[in-house]
Amino acid sequence: MIFLLFNQYYLPEALFNNNFYELALIEYKRVFFFDTTAWNEYQLRLHYTISLLYQDFLLGYEEIEKLLIDFPESERKSRIALGKALIDIKKYGLAIDLLKPIAEQNSAGKKLIGFAYLFNQQYRNAIDIFQEVDSNFVRKINEYAKKSDKSTTRAMLLSAIIPGLGEIYAGDIKRGLQGFVLNFLSGFLLFNSIKNKEYVDAGIIFSLAFNRFYFGSITNASRIAHEMNERSKRAFLQEIRDEYYRGIYEINH
Repeated sequence: MIFLLFNQYYLPEALFNNNFYELALIEYKRVFFFDTTAWNEYQLRLHYTISLLYQDFLLGYEEIEKLLIDFPESERKSRIALGKALIDIKKYGLAIDLLKPIAEQNSAGKKLIGFAYLFNQQYRNAIDIFQEVDSNFVRKINEYAKKSDKSTTRAMLLSAIIPGLGEIYAGDIKRGLQGFVLNFLSGFLLFNSIKNKEYVDAGIIFSLAFNRFYFGSITNASRIAHEMNERSKRAFLQEIRDEYYRGIYEINH
């Protein structure tokens, strides 16, 4: 009987530990269906809840409260494991709320909530958490937080004054030069048509070429500036994940 129970529990746990959450969830449900006492096993319930968070967030989040109520003696361990899962699925605000009750009494919980603040772009709160942990880490956060983003408004104004200049400012030199050349050529053709009193041709050139390239340059400048800012943010956060979160402070389930 013990051997059968061991095998019954081994499969979902093995799947969970190898991050096959969808398959693990199926096996946990099967275990709970055939063995009602398994519902009272803390580790099975914890891993079931985490698997549910990865596969069906709303149902998983409902299960968190049940787990905390059913196993009050393991609250700290539960909050840490579930907080990490919420960070992994990018529910940073919920992870912060879950970890706050234990952050001051538990070093692992404090580090996790620090990362949740950081990934949620609450840099000041993250710095306060990590101030006494790693000065180099705090310096890196400070440097990024103080770095100014590309202004979408400035990019649009520059392209409005000189088409293509806004794209170059935003960081896309190739697109900027292309925009400048297209606007210069269409502007030259428009000016030449007006000069020669070819007003019909001028209207066609303005509608189909100059108008499109000029306002397209302004729109592109704003879009590129926004994309560059997002790319910079993603690169910084990915570096933090690789160098610090996964490397130094990763908490395994």
